[in-house]
Amino acid sequence: MTNPITLRWLIAHQPQELFVRTARAFQRELDSTIPGQIAIEILTYPEYAEKYGEIQNLDGLNSYNHTDQSQVSIQQGLSAFWRALKNGAIEMSQIQVNRVGDVCGDFNALDLPFLFEDHDHVSRVVDGEIGQALCAKLTAETDVRGLGFTYSGGYRVIGSNTPIASLDELQGLKVVVENDTSIGHTLNGMNISTVRIPPSLWKKTDPIGQGIADAIETTYLRFDGKHILKTNHSIFMTTMLVSNLFWDQLNATQQQAFIDAAKKVATLERDWSIQDAEKFEQTAVERGVEIVELSAEQQQILKKRSLMSYFKTKYQFSPDLVKNIRTLH
Repeated sequence: MTNPITLRWLIAHQPQELFVRTARAFQRELDSTIPGQIAIEILTYPEYAEKYGEIQNLDGLNSYNHTDQSQVSIQQGLSAFWRALKNGAIEMSQIQVNRVGDVCGDFNALDLPFLFEDHDHVSRVVDGEIGQALCAKLTAETDVRGLGFTYSGGYRVIGSNTPIASLDELQGLKVVVENDTSIGHTLNGMNISTVRIPPSLWKKTDPIGQGIADAIETTYLRFDGKHILKTNHSIFMTTMLVSNLFWDQLNATQQQAFIDAAKKVATLERDWSIQDAEKFEQTAVERGVEIVELSAEQQQILKKRSLMSYFKTKYQFSPDLVKNIRTLH
């Protein structure tokens, strides 16, 4: 029996435990269809560097300091991340869709506020022709293949160390946002100032405690504070990625096994995130966490305000992409 092909899966951002469980589930699926043929080695970057050596600038993804220099380091780290996937220094990883959007802009559309009606709508989009087209476009433009779409905690909310009971109470606050597409344009249109801090840092530092901001766009599992405004304005999604250099080494049976595993694991991981969110809400009171849900009226106001994001990004995406997502039933 020949030795299995080793695949290095880099855990590229926080919270690491979510992405470790995805990689482990992927291994189980491969073992069920092509047993003994592929061995996945799950590595954080420090583990990778210790075993395989440094990849220049990739440690910028793990920068701990919110300084101008750290922002430069993070961008250098992202460039190094894509180079590593292209040249085969790593074989697989998983990263947020707006980071994929840095190299293939259509992925940013998935972050638009109130784009999806519910989780079933998400599945119809990312598991169907639209998701396949996005992954094909990524492959054509970057030589890195998208395999499937997962969550990083599910719906986004607004978290703070002090109570926020309504949209009016966001006025005058500074809010950390992941990107302008998700809610940045919307909040700015409501005269709420925003600041961008990469999500790779959210679990490592305390931007609210450090005085960088008053609140933060986040998900339940990514927030350690005590007050949450449940806006559910967009979904924090990630993409499983594989190096085309590695992909081309696989035979047809192995490639199909990867496609099948990605589909199953993506669905499984999204279900896990939904369950995680439900458990978070069920145990919030006993953990001293206050969750305030927007009223139906306030939700409609936020949805109306979110049209600013669509207006400002109108020409950023392929023709009809956003329309096709919104009308897919």
